[in-house]
Amino acid sequence: MQDSSAFQFIAIDQIHESTTNPRQTFDQSKLEELAESIRQHGLIQPVTVRPNANGFEIVAGARRFRASQLAELFSIPARIVELDDAAAMEWQLVENSQRLDVHPYEEARGFQRLLDMPGYDVAALVLKSGKSASHIYARLSLLQLIPDVAQAFVEERITASHANLIARLPQEHQAAAFEQCWRKDWNDKEPHLLPAKHVTAWIETNLYLALADAPFDLEDIGLNPAAGACATCPRRSGFNTSLFADVQGDQCLDGLCYQTKVAAYIDRELAARPQLVQIETTWRPAKEQRPGILPKHSYRELDTPDNPDAEPPCPNTKSALIVFGRHAGKTITVCTDDHCSVHDPATAARLAKQEADNPAPVMEPAPEEETEEEAEQREAEYEQRRTEHEAEQQRRDEERKAEYERQQKEYEAEQKRREKLSKARTATFDRILDNAPAMFTAAQLRIFLRLLVHIDPYSFLEEVASHFAGNDENAQQTDEEIVLAALDNTADDKLTGFSLRLALTDHIGIPPEDEPDPLSEAEAAFAPQPPKSSKPKTASKSKEMPAPVKAAPKKSAVRKQKAA
Repeated sequence: MQDSSAFQFIAIDQIHESTTNPRQTFDQSKLEELAESIRQHGLIQPVTVRPNANGFEIVAGARRFRASQLAELFSIPARIVELDDAAAMEWQLVENSQRLDVHPYEEARGFQRLLDMPGYDVAALVLKSGKSASHIYARLSLLQLIPDVAQAFVEERITASHANLIARLPQEHQAAAFEQCWRKDWNDKEPHLLPAKHVTAWIETNLYLALADAPFDLEDIGLNPAAGACATCPRRSGFNTSLFADVQGDQCLDGLCYQTKVAAYIDRELAARPQLVQIETTWRPAKEQRPGILPKHSYRELDTPDNPDAEPPCPNTKSALIVFGRHAGKTITVCTDDHCSVHDPATAARLAKQEADNPAPVMEPAPEEETEEEAEQREAEYEQRRTEHEAEQQRRDEERKAEYERQQKEYEAEQKRREKLSKARTATFDRILDNAPAMFTAAQLRIFLRLLVHIDPYSFLEEVASHFAGNDENAQQTDEEIVLAALDNTADDKLTGFSLRLALTDHIGIPPEDEPDPLSEAEAAFAPQPPKSSKPKTASKSKEMPAPVKAAPKKSAVRKQKAA
């Protein structure tokens, strides 16, 4: 390769972009900003080009080239190098991998172009790009995204954390996982993006199935002959530990195959042990419940020793097979009487209290000499007392049931109230950040300092880090490193919003009634609600808080153009 260390000016119409450049998306507003800098100071850092039949092809500096076109330059400084196609693609890959703003999907396409060329593998990319093998595998997995998810990622409607989670799933499950990225609350006009941790929880519950908890033998090939044994299946996280370095344990990634094996295992167990009681561990509507199977809450799971010769603790103790719900296929010991006086402490306590408060009537012993009429009268009196006792017991049971239902309704109403209040507080938090001024006034600074006093130093950092982790690719970073990295990437005019996020994140939750509410204080200072009025009012002179002056960020033209 021949290299000309000096640069020369080349007419801009003789230069064209490369079709193999991994970077294909450009922020138009930032291009305009760079173009204005070039108009004032010129293009300080030359682009790198290589000659070809059409003139000069850009190897590095496509963004500077586009901004120069917007600035209407006639010629730009360029450094000319002699490179073949493979070397040019390698140069572009390395040059883009050193930039912070290159899109991960474009970086993945660059990696794949090199892998498609002879002599390149992942080990070679590690050496040439300086990236780890797990980083390269994670990028390449993005190319497995279905078109709708890939487009949403390129358009930055989802973060890299969302895309990485979905890309590792089989394509038939990606659309369902993509839907879990969004939620529309009662006050939302459009669904809003949820943090990646919500998608992670959904995947772990519905798609990532722990093979260690499987009820069947992982070496058994007869449960699903088409799929074979789990131990040798490639559709599990343990098959490629580089791609699933952050996944704990060996997880099945094919839920349909897993459930097929569980169903076959249950059928096999019921055929071999027909005496097993069949139970469900997850609630579902009565019309969906199968006859003969005990639904949830109609039995009690017992913690009995693993001794087949042990005497059952009550006559209703039986071995049961879970046929639907969590831990399907597992055999447990249950008591089939949900009001058992042995296993239900509430029933036992209630019976004991009833006997103490209102002992059952006892028939008086017959006297030594009793006529037939006297015996009939004594038995009638006993029967009357017994009937009255049962009626009183029934009345008390109905009162207890009514009281329980009343408390349950109050609890549900309180839960709904708190859920609605939590959503409103989250909206208030977002509105405060959206209205954060470029500079604090004295009154706002005083409120901000009060917020710092109320911060819990042991909990707020984790919540703040979980917000910024959605844009962070290094799973090994600590909470402090994530927040500091986000701080370094925050523009000068956004620092006040960053500060408010730090101070307010720990106060989004509902405070106790006897404690101050820092979020309400911050709302009054930074994003007060307009007064509600049904009648228009004439404008009146009032003292308003002066609008803060937005400080212009100080950036040198050299630094901006080098970042291009």
